[in-house]
Amino acid sequence: MTTDTPNGDIGDRLVAAAVEVFAECGYDRATVAAIARRAGVTTGAIYSRYRGKADLMADALGNHLAASFERALPEAPAGGTELLSALGEHLLDPADSATWLLAEAVVATRRDPELADMIRRSFEEEEGRITKAVEQAKADGHIDRSLSTLAIAQFALAVGLGMGMGQLIGREQPNPDDWTDVITRVVGSASPELSAHFD
Repeated sequence: MTTDTPNGDIGDRLVAAAVEVFAECGYDRATVAAIARRAGVTTGAIYSRYRGKADLMADALGNHLAASFERALPEAPAGGTELLSALGEHLLDPADSATWLLAEAVVATRRDPELADMIRRSFEEEEGRITKAVEQAKADGHIDRSLSTLAIAQFALAVGLGMGMGQLIGREQPNPDDWTDVITRVVGSASPELSAHFD
């Protein structure tokens, strides 16, 4: 069992192990001991960083959401509408253990108010990242300033959640080119020129 790895490496391994164990066993059946075994550390290594599995679940989900956002950045270095389009296109990425983690987190919040609060904060952080991109797009003149930033950010999150859950239950996914066309048009419809058409 490894206990002398640098902190960052242990933290990464714990999060990766937590994603796998929560996805395989579900939040209720997952144990700190199982996560420790999967990560190759002692349970003490977990408890020195987290109060328990709720903290670990929230951290794992927060890392997953942040990583999803970061994956879109190289495709949209300027941010703004390009970033929103890239985020939308990534919604067709194949479901993985992190997608199952999201489903487990949402279900587990019904029984664990403390976890619900932590998961809400993770989504608020993701909303904050999207909000920043939307505000930048507004400042650059790509999105109509009169549109609600909160509504756009929550729309993006809702579409993401819906696509993720659809993948988990085996719903047919659209053709990537068709999906890209829809995302491009939806994001483009928020432009000042098109928004003026609806006023």
